[in-house]
Amino acid sequence: MRSSLSVLCIATILFGGGYFYYIAEAVCPTPFTYRIGEIDEGFDITPDEAKVAVTAAAEVWEEATKKNLFAYDADSDFTINFIFDERQAFAKAEDTFKEKLDAAENINDAIGDTYATLVSQYSDLKSSYTKRIEEYERRLNTYNETVAKYNDEGGAPKDVYDDLENEKKALDKERNILNTTSTQLNILVDEINNIGEKGNSLVQTYNEGVYTYNEKFGESHEFTQGDYQRDRINIYTYENQRELELVLAHELGHSLSLNHVTGSSSVMFYLIGEQLPGLTLSEADLGEFNKVCGSMSVWDKIRLQFNI
Repeated sequence: MRSSLSVLCIATILFGGGYFYYIAEAVCPTPFTYRIGEIDEGFDITPDEAKVAVTAAAEVWEEATKKNLFAYDADSDFTINFIFDERQAFAKAEDTFKEKLDAAENINDAIGDTYATLVSQYSDLKSSYTKRIEEYERRLNTYNETVAKYNDEGGAPKDVYDDLENEKKALDKERNILNTTSTQLNILVDEINNIGEKGNSLVQTYNEGVYTYNEKFGESHEFTQGDYQRDRINIYTYENQRELELVLAHELGHSLSLNHVTGSSSVMFYLIGEQLPGLTLSEADLGEFNKVCGSMSVWDKIRLQFNI
């Protein structure tokens, strides 16, 4: 009986040791293998494009740590999936709304350019018109004074009379030009007023659209774009390639058993939105990586796993 108890005890110790060794190794398993799994047709991405995105996300960690952390394996049990749900539908709605806002902004810019061009044309034409009016009135006054003078004297000599007739014809022609210019100025004023009203209406509509956009889509989102599970990473939504790579980098961090860290610029921060454009790891990211995946004993990893 004593012999049997001893054997049982030894077996328990061996089993327990093996379990703890497995847990310790599972804290930061590298290289971590994966393959591309399900891709819902609601996503505009091919398996090869998804693989490229995952590779780029993996390089965020590998280049910073100088370690081979991830490897693609077509036979891996761990999959990276693209699951379409209301989150991606929401993202598509946001993209559509943003496209409409951009189009409205372009229209506003075009109207603004047209308005500025019309105002410039009006200003130049008005300046020219004012100078010609002043010159016309000066010549007209001189003509009238000369005619009155010779009328008082009983008539003008023939050469003077001919000059006055030529001046009268020139003045009549200039008056017609000035009348045409005045009409053009009035048309420009009407166009400026009309496009100004249209522009003001469009600007108001655009501003209301911006307010609506900010109300619906402007808040920071938690990392619900994807999640890490024991045997998979699921991607639920992303707005662009950069965000997809950020979400993948975040979830790949979790696959290494990394937790969330402080600092809104960190890849492992719990909110998405303020990470650095180049997707570089922060000091907090590297600190978490070194704590979990750095050089440590098996027992350190066990203590880390069980918080002891």
